Amino acid sequence: MLSTNQISKSYGNLQILKGVSISVNKGEIISIVGPSGAGKSTLLHIIGTLDKPDTGNVSIDGVDVFSLSARKLAQFRNQKIGFVFQFHHLLPEFTALENVSMPALINHLSKKEAERKAMPLLEMMQLSDRIHHKPAELSGGEQQRVAIARALINNPSVVLADEPTGNLDTQNSLIIFEMINTLRNELKQTFILVTHNEDLANQSDRVLKMADGKTVS
Repeated sequence: MLSTNQISKSYGNLQILKGVSISVNKGEIISIVGPSGAGKSTLLHIIGTLDKPDTGNVSIDGVDVFSLSARKLAQFRNQKIGFVFQFHHLLPEFTALENVSMPALINHLSKKEAERKAMPLLEMMQLSDRIHHKPAELSGGEQQRVAIARALINNPSVVLADEPTGNLDTQNSLIIFEMINTLRNELKQTFILVTHNEDLANQSDRVLKMADGKTVS
């Protein structure tokens, strides 16, 4: 469903990625681990089309994403890729329901239709009683669950999560990972996770280890 072919990326004289090729099947949970500076987040940002490689290409659902125009790439990103970040990036002035609905509104759904799609996702995240709460009124674990629901609103082909449990305690980290497993099982959702938590990573279907800008196993 997703592949990268010989992805290389440098910033100035510093080469971050050195010919990285991976493939991911639909419904897989893949964890990418490795030391800081190994290139994990850079690879994730390129897969998510937030950054461009110097060489190589990325294919998602058979589309060579970097062959698209800027406008079509932005549309593809919104429809096909969900993002979950360590620091949530929820909009503080909006409720959980409004935050989850936002990508659907950007995708030209009406407010009513966007909220109709958001509600089951919030229920799945066990947040039915928190839909009208703003981020400041939610715990860290609840905020991250809102972020996961938001990532799913447009039925993306893949969800990319950069340190999704990095700010959470052990109990909340386990809850988040259990929910990711549930989403894979119930929705056949594909996840690529970057994490320093090797205990959680080892619960994935596959673990990709990176070092010095390359995948080493």
